[in-house]
Amino acid sequence: MLDISTVINWIASHPQWAYVIIFLAALTESLVVVGLIVPGGVLMFAAGALVATGATSLRITLVSVALGAIAGDATSYWLGRHYRAALGTRWPFNRYPSVFARSTAFFERYGGKSVFFGRFVGPVRPLIPAVAGMLGMPPARFFVANILSALAWAPAYVLPGVVFGASLTLASVVAMRLVALIVLLLMLIWGGFWSIRRSARWLRPQWQRGLARLQRWARTASSRQSYSLRGMIAAVLDPARPEARALAAFATLLIAMAWAFVAIVEDVLTHAPLVAMDQAVYHLLQALRTPVSDSVMIACTELGDRAVTLPVIVAVLGWLLWQRAWRPAIYWIAAVSVGAVLIALLKTGFALPRPIPLYHGTGAFGFPSGHAAMSSVIYGFLAVLVARELSARVRGVIFAALSVLVGMIAFSRLYLGAHWLSDVLGGLSFGLAWVALLATAYVRRPAPPVAPRGLLLVAGLALLGSAGIHAVEQRALDIERYAINDQTSSITQSAWWQREWQTLPVWRIDIKGTHQQPLTVQWAGSLVAVRSALLAHGWREAVPLGGQNLLLWLDIHRPALKLPLLPHVHDGRHERLALTLPVDGAPDQRVVLRLWPSSKELLERRRPLWIGTVTIETIRRPLAWFNLPIDGRDFNLPRQHLLESLTDVPTRLATRRQDASSHGATLVWDGAVLLAQVPE
Repeated sequence: MLDISTVINWIASHPQWAYVIIFLAALTESLVVVGLIVPGGVLMFAAGALVATGATSLRITLVSVALGAIAGDATSYWLGRHYRAALGTRWPFNRYPSVFARSTAFFERYGGKSVFFGRFVGPVRPLIPAVAGMLGMPPARFFVANILSALAWAPAYVLPGVVFGASLTLASVVAMRLVALIVLLLMLIWGGFWSIRRSARWLRPQWQRGLARLQRWARTASSRQSYSLRGMIAAVLDPARPEARALAAFATLLIAMAWAFVAIVEDVLTHAPLVAMDQAVYHLLQALRTPVSDSVMIACTELGDRAVTLPVIVAVLGWLLWQRAWRPAIYWIAAVSVGAVLIALLKTGFALPRPIPLYHGTGAFGFPSGHAAMSSVIYGFLAVLVARELSARVRGVIFAALSVLVGMIAFSRLYLGAHWLSDVLGGLSFGLAWVALLATAYVRRPAPPVAPRGLLLVAGLALLGSAGIHAVEQRALDIERYAINDQTSSITQSAWWQREWQTLPVWRIDIKGTHQQPLTVQWAGSLVAVRSALLAHGWREAVPLGGQNLLLWLDIHRPALKLPLLPHVHDGRHERLALTLPVDGAPDQRVVLRLWPSSKELLERRRPLWIGTVTIETIRRPLAWFNLPIDGRDFNLPRQHLLESLTDVPTRLATRRQDASSHGATLVWDGAVLLAQVPE
């Protein structure tokens, strides 16, 4: 499997090819029509991320992007100037008449300035230069605007990628699994919105044609059929009624979500492939857990707890009653109360277990997910209540924000291992089907306005307030509830010293299956005794990473020993002890020892066994903007520094002969592990 670090190393060794690719990407992104297809903005963002890794130079990257943009616009200008009006009639340009029309209108409105500003304006960007050539813009004026806009466009698109790449690089120092989780979440959010937009764009004409056919069929109903199915459909879909389209949309959503829920139930009961995916998704997300992401996901899952959702329900109901919106209030009560009862009945009826036991009573069952279902009911019907009085743009923003909120609550249940994938999908489909059913009934008879901005403000304040209070009261319990639990076994001291040390992990587990750092230290003793022994031999307490010390990473003149130490992850946990040792004559380097608890303890006095890494950390400064710690690839030298500092501590250097050559050519490690025990 190709590792991203391999790609970055290759680019760092052959940067000239990277600059050629960047130049061509900027050129094609600026070409007439071709730029509509090539995701140039994404490619420029990726080019900036490469700069942050040190694989490419920022200055040469910006020059390559600017030159590519200038060349692309110049080519488009020449095509427009050569073919004139005939350009729009040739393939493939004749496939985009509306975009050509918008670009022409944009140029006619802003004149020569459109070449500069058009580079930053969505769909018209790759067509403005061609239109400028078609309409006879003088070459001198065009190239002035072309060059100036390219010089502004290059940093505007590349620098955000540099910042993002730097943040991912820092995150990867802490844990590659954290980077993988961030990328996974971004892909899910972007993919979800992209799929919805593309599906809506493709389905809209089919849906409109189907709706028109249904209306024509329903209008054939005679007066005597007014109470038949055809008559009721005719009444509901009467084009004269402003709510006809909303009713059709909710009816379509109801059918789709009901079908999805029934299909999920069938798969769960028959152990279809969806159930096999349950295990795969569960183990994937458990392998991506880190303390940082655990904290974020616990906060997300607490947003779906009853202690948070109940105040939101009460606040919305209070606002509706205060506004004397009796009918919306009744529907709101029905949505949340009947929805909660139905979810409890479904849980009891299916009685399907969760991946891990977390609750008692009805909450012990997993299908469907109560958090996913109730959050979709609460925030879905809240969207229904406010949708009518909002403009299309504001409505889209509100729907997107509520969708992300529900999606993060649902994803947190998967991440924390509280539910299977089928539980969450079942909860979302059931909740949305229930919302669609109620919305269909609610929209049929227009209700009085409910002051949507006030309603959203009240709901938002209730959400933030109750979430803050609940987090303070519940966070410690939830951290313990959702923690990764491992069983600890006991061995004798002599057995560990002679042979059992080989049963402990060889590698620090970040992303499973990758060998990044060997665990070259094993230490027996209490953490207090280990710390005291090391401090007595010249080691120092690491500067903690906290809010006050975070900005120290921007002080590029600060020596390594005075910089905060970024935590590392092993098997989903941060180190329990981290100490540093100076390197003589190298202010930008420090020896770093990190220890994690192992799954074993010594029978004698039940002393814990710790496993760890000792590395030489070098501080690099990409772009001279911030400090970036990089662990060295030599693990023999820092282990020797540790061994030489332990003059009065019993130690032994034991070699894993079978593992000495399994780490690849990029690591320097002889397979030896330092065993140490602190007298207590």
